[in-house]
Formats: sequence, structure tokens, C-alpha cells
Amino acid sequence: MKTTKTVFAAAVVILLALAVAARGQVKYGGYLAAEYVDGQTDSLTPHGSLQNLLAGFLAQGRIAQGFGFAVEVRALGVDTFDVNQLWAGYMPSEAFAVRAGLFLVPFGAWNTASRPHETLLVRTPLNLEYLYPSSWRDLGVVIEGKTGFLTYAAYFGNGLAEGQSDADPYAAYVQQFHDNNTNKAKGGRIGIKAGQAIRAGYSYYSGKYDDQDMHDLILEGADFSWVTRQWEVHAEYTWSFIENPAPYERGESEGWSVWMCSTYRGFQPVGSYQEIKVRDTYHYGETPIDRSRWTAGLAYIVSNTLCLRFEYDWNSEQGLQLNDDQWQVQVSLSF
Repeated sequence: MKTTKTVFAAAVVILLALAVAARGQVKYGGYLAAEYVDGQTDSLTPHGSLQNLLAGFLAQGRIAQGFGFAVEVRALGVDTFDVNQLWAGYMPSEAFAVRAGLFLVPFGAWNTASRPHETLLVRTPLNLEYLYPSSWRDLGVVIEGKTGFLTYAAYFGNGLAEGQSDADPYAAYVQQFHDNNTNKAKGGRIGIKAGQAIRAGYSYYSGKYDDQDMHDLILEGADFSWVTRQWEVHAEYTWSFIENPAPYERGESEGWSVWMCSTYRGFQPVGSYQEIKVRDTYHYGETPIDRSRWTAGLAYIVSNTLCLRFEYDWNSEQGLQLNDDQWQVQVSLSF
């Protein structure tokens, strides 16, 4: 707790210093969210409760001669603060920019825009729950840009480490803000834009995850979106290869998710299908994981800043009788 308070205080100090230096070129924003979640007996929330309280504040700006920065701090629950972004960069043009510090990893489309007011779904898609930690960040350097129909991003940083956390019970890896080995992770994303509606991209990540600097973790993904004033369709396909210690075989995962909505007079019916298959005896045991999820929901866009969402999830796993369906109501506000 002491560490998180110290980090939060340091971020606020840096934010104020940069705001003064930028002399009015700073853009401020924020968001608030809360959820009521209830589920069946085998779910993570068998008893209804108010949870996932979130408050965030973001400041970003430009300083003279192409330099810029961003600071994003969050309150999770009622007693935890953390820093979601904290970087400075040189951005002389849209075609080239370099940022150094704590950044959201540009893997796929969901991770860099998964705040409650930015998504159609309340829960993270099932295949991404198993692939990487939620709000995946890293300490390092990012080079990115866009020109014509092409966008690109390349980065290196500390990478993911082995281990599970209470916040991400499915993911076998945790993000870290120090390096547990001598290897630097690296990756990137190439994206294309077709007209105003269609976006697509390919992402890649590679790094050693163990303390002994011996075993590779490789993540790959493809993402697609089609967005118009009335319709939205999004999809992400993911796979991973995990080099495990002997005598364990190489682990693999493969999954995909698609979610879509239409908008009519402020209402958004939302539907989704998600699937994940994992074969990794070292991290998950002898029985392969083969899970799927159907979701149905309805959002009411009260205003440009306020949204109410209801979502029901039907979960199933191959070969098992599960009772872990779940529903949630979310209120999100952005400013």
C-alpha cells in the first residue's frame, strides 16, 4: 500500500510539473465506473455484489518543438492507486513518434482502448483473459506512426513474468515494472485502414518469461473492426506458444472473439461469441482448457459522457457441466 501511494504521489507531482511546462497545451480527461455482478455457484462471483470500482484521470499534452507526454492515474476500489500510463516522447510528425516510460502495450485493438467508456462489452473477451493481464502495460520504449493507410508500432520493455494474480485469475503471466531476467521483450503491431470504416492489424510479442532467462513466450494476434454510425463489428484472433521446462511439452493457446452492436435512438443491443483453447500442462495441468462464452447485452447511451450497460454471459467448457453463468450491470461516466 505504501508503494502504491508513493507512486501515485510521484505521478501527481510529475503531472503538475508537466502541466506548467506545457503552458496550457494540456488536455485533461477522466472516467468513473462501477458494476453490480452476480453469478451462478461455480462463477467467480456466486453472490451479488458491487465491485470493480474505477476512477481514472488522464492528462496529455504537447510541449514546444514536438515533445509531448501523458500521465494516467487510477483508483481501483477504495484503497488502491496505480499508474496506467506515464511517458514522455518526441513526436515531430504523424509518421514518426518515440515514447519512453510506462505505456499501454499496442497488442491488438482491445488493450489500448479497454476503459469502461470505450468498449461495448463489460467483461474482457475470453481469449484475451487467458492471453495477457488486463490493462497490459510495460516499461520501455515505443516507436510508432501512421502514413496513408498504414499504421505501425514497435516496442521493447521488461516484458511479462510467470505467475498468476488475483486480478487476473486466468492469465498465467503478470506484468512487471522491473526486469526479472536479462532479456528484453519486444513486439509490435502493423495496421491498415480501408476507408473510414474498416481497420485491421497484426500483432506480435516475444520475450523470456522465467527468472532463469531460458523459456520463450510468443504471442500473436489479428484484429479487425468495421464501424459506422449505426453498426459496429469487432473481432480479435489470438494464439500463443510457451516454451516450458523439461519434461513438459510446449504450451499452446488459440482463441477468438467477435462482438457487435447496432445503435437506435440511444440504445445499443450488443452480442458476442468468444472461445479459447489451451494445452499447457506446466501452467494449467493435464486437462486441456476448451471454453466458450456467449454474451447478450443492452446499453443505454444517456449522453455523450454517461452510459448504462447490462450484460449476461453464458459460459461453457468442453466435457464439464458448469454453473458459472454471470450477469452484470455497469455504470460508466467519462469527462
